[in-house]
Amino acid sequence: MAPASMRPPLSKARSSAGAGDFAAGPLSPEARLTPAMRQYERFKKQHPECVLFFRMGDFYEMFFDDAILCHRVLGITLTERTKGVPMAGVPFHSVEGYLRRMIEQGHRVAVCEQIEDPKLAKGVVERAVTRVLTPGTLVDETLLDESRPNQVAAILFTGAGDDAPAVLAMAELSTGSFTLHDLPADRVADEVARLAPSEVLYVETATGQPPPRVARLREAAPCALTPRPAWTFRPAEARETLFGHFGVATLTGFGLSDDDAAIGPAGALLRYLRETQVGHLSGEARSSDADTASIRRPTRAGGDAVSTPALAHLRPPRRERADDFVIIDATSLRALEIERTLRTGGVDGSLLATLQHCRSPMGKRLLRQWLCFPIRDLARLRRRQRAVGAFVQDRDLAEQLSQRLSNVQDVARIAGRLSTGRATPRDLTALGRSVAVIASVNESLAGHPAFDYESKRLSDLAARLVPLADRIGSMCVDAPPGHLREGGLFRDGVDAELDECRLLQRDGHTFLARYQKELIDQTGIASLKVGFNKVFGYYIEVSHANTRRVPDTFSRKQTLKNAERYITPQLKEFEEKITTAEARAIEREQQLFDQLCREALDRVNDLTGYADLIARLDVLLCFAEVATRYRYVKPELVEAPVLSITQGRHPVLDRILADRFVPNDCELGEIRHPSSVSPQPEGDSIQEPGAASHLPTASLALITGPNMAGKSTYIRQVALIVLLAHTGSFVPAEAATIGLADRIFTRIGAQDELHAGQSTFMVEMTETANILHHATPRSMVILDEIGRGTSTLDGLSLAWAIAETLAGVGCRTLFATHYHELTALAERLPAVRNLHVAVREWGAPGHEEIVFLHRILPGRTDRSYGIHVARIAGLPSATVERAQAVLDTLAVQTEHAPVPEAAAPRTTPAGAQLSLFTEYVDHPVVRDLRALDLTSLTPMQAFDVLRKLQHQATAKGA
Repeated sequence: MAPASMRPPLSKARSSAGAGDFAAGPLSPEARLTPAMRQYERFKKQHPECVLFFRMGDFYEMFFDDAILCHRVLGITLTERTKGVPMAGVPFHSVEGYLRRMIEQGHRVAVCEQIEDPKLAKGVVERAVTRVLTPGTLVDETLLDESRPNQVAAILFTGAGDDAPAVLAMAELSTGSFTLHDLPADRVADEVARLAPSEVLYVETATGQPPPRVARLREAAPCALTPRPAWTFRPAEARETLFGHFGVATLTGFGLSDDDAAIGPAGALLRYLRETQVGHLSGEARSSDADTASIRRPTRAGGDAVSTPALAHLRPPRRERADDFVIIDATSLRALEIERTLRTGGVDGSLLATLQHCRSPMGKRLLRQWLCFPIRDLARLRRRQRAVGAFVQDRDLAEQLSQRLSNVQDVARIAGRLSTGRATPRDLTALGRSVAVIASVNESLAGHPAFDYESKRLSDLAARLVPLADRIGSMCVDAPPGHLREGGLFRDGVDAELDECRLLQRDGHTFLARYQKELIDQTGIASLKVGFNKVFGYYIEVSHANTRRVPDTFSRKQTLKNAERYITPQLKEFEEKITTAEARAIEREQQLFDQLCREALDRVNDLTGYADLIARLDVLLCFAEVATRYRYVKPELVEAPVLSITQGRHPVLDRILADRFVPNDCELGEIRHPSSVSPQPEGDSIQEPGAASHLPTASLALITGPNMAGKSTYIRQVALIVLLAHTGSFVPAEAATIGLADRIFTRIGAQDELHAGQSTFMVEMTETANILHHATPRSMVILDEIGRGTSTLDGLSLAWAIAETLAGVGCRTLFATHYHELTALAERLPAVRNLHVAVREWGAPGHEEIVFLHRILPGRTDRSYGIHVARIAGLPSATVERAQAVLDTLAVQTEHAPVPEAAAPRTTPAGAQLSLFTEYVDHPVVRDLRALDLTSLTPMQAFDVLRKLQHQATAKGA
């Protein structure tokens, strides 16, 4: 008996037992006698690290520890068929949702399918593990986020120490991308965080635990760590794996020499991908060479899938050169909120979400790639700018192309599902519709010089892909089913055999009605009926009162309480035809589906190329849409390390605050031009714009001003504008000239890493050290409140030295600080310039009211208004008044004279001590007395001043 019949009815199979009612252990002797359980045990031994979803009829069943785990994770009922054998199951038609939940909880799943028709099975149904689901190897649409890549990587360190460099191979199985990355020792974790793989393979250790340098990767970017046998990383085995899969005798064509360190992880990764998709298939049709195997396995469509070369869509490995991209470390990715916000950890409110206007899933993923990997190639950036500019200027073109791209679905991932045998009827028809727009897209771009490359490429692809799209469109219905279990994918008239089967199904009722009338006329039994029953098939029903009139040609089939049921040779013949017609129709549809899938796979490289081109156009169109809606301008990109932004805006806050956002300028580097704002005097007061003047050349701007006035917003907006310029996007400003940058560094906010034994201040100093060691004259650096995590004098000393060092490097730096003493650096170093955030204030000292103007102006300020901020934040009035009293009695004053000139950058002798500050108490009465002009006072005025001073001294408790 086939295992499908072994499953008891659901109401009986599912009990209310809990996980604690079962003891996990090996199969009982009784269970081992069952052929299906022996089969289960064999597959479980092959995949001990996975939860085994074992197909039995209409359910996937789990047993023993797997059943208990699924009961806890999925909340499904735990039961048993054999005493002492825990069991749980999920319906096969809704398994994808359960698989997604298992993967999200960090579990690996092996899916064991029935690869034989249970109706034809002699004994136990033949099964095979057809795929192994891991966090990095998902391909099904329901398991993936369309806007994010889902990648798996293999890493190999090329040195013995924990700080050794590494090589990384990374692939996205759902789209077929395959890239290689060289990771310098000091950037391994940062680059892994930026690449954001879902799973990382590493060489297994004797202890079974990942080594510390691998474990640190999970801290930088949450990902699953999967150990793999060391031999899979060996160059010889890895090379043979690559040779066999790509059908080459040398890797030179891929840019890899015979001794390239990247061969090891590339081969190990490829082998892993093949194992998770092909698995240990006992019953599949495959060649003797595992590296050129073709697989035949079931899909959600039902029945057998198309026989295809394994991973036919996987592209040859391509090495990514680090010098092609602006380096952004993990700290800067977080601080600038490029992908996720700091407060919620979600996408909403991030730069990515703000810019997201892409129409296609491929475009959404590429936008994330461009933002996390800005490029440094001036020629490529200008090509992107020309394309964006063309869309901005020709809004009819942009609108027309936008509508056409809206009809393009996820071609890249559909090609991946075709290659891995997971495509559905809806995938196939979606592919046909998506490819069918290729001619109209090319028509839109024709005649626009900015899109000459794209137009030519589309023309080449159209010649090969349009016939495929036409064939799919002509054969498949417009609203396809989600699977082929009941057919319904193909139109009438596309296949004679399918039409014949359908005709039998449709005309069955007509035949039965006609046959029933013939029998009534022949027998004279007016109550005779011809019917159908799923158990007994077709029958002729005659009441007991009329059984004497039944002809001899009727054969009794079933006796009922009030009637007898019969069958005739003619009705039996019709039954055989009609009952097999549906099955033959579904089988024929499966054959036609397989044929179309094979035709699509013959064009898999063209399909992936088309997906890449659509994604690129989609992102460029997205940039143009943002530029048009929110008044972005094209920045002028230059090689010189300069930065000039007029009326720049924060791309996220500008959308949130709209007209309330206050734009600001930024001027760094070797640009000199007249300014519309006169240099401001020291202090907080604001002067109206005056005559034009030349701003001093400066690479470092010290920004002082009150809390909550917008210093952090200002420095972040400048960094984001620089980043956007390096993607080819227009920027939120009235004008901008931006020199190419090699890195963008940030040091913002307070964060500890207590799990690593690092305090907030230690983390701050570690991140700052990274900046000082790696910043170059081409870098962009933003710093916020350096030195605030320690004592005032220590922090001020460090901030002073750090500012001097960065000024010496010459990198473009925005340094926001509350250490007003640092503003003296502008008088000492030509590379330093003072800026301040303007405020309006009025009222008596200690009780002043202020308004934040959020304007960044030249000059410095000497107050932070922290007590005012505390007051409006809601601190008790008594606390605020006491804080003001303490402030009036404390002061730290910088004595400039003793400060020696800074030594050459990074050459200060160890242990050298700079005498920077003198700390003392200076009472307000003393200050007021010192400020008196005795020569201008009359005796009465002098007496009045003395009385006031006495009252002031008494009130302050002197």
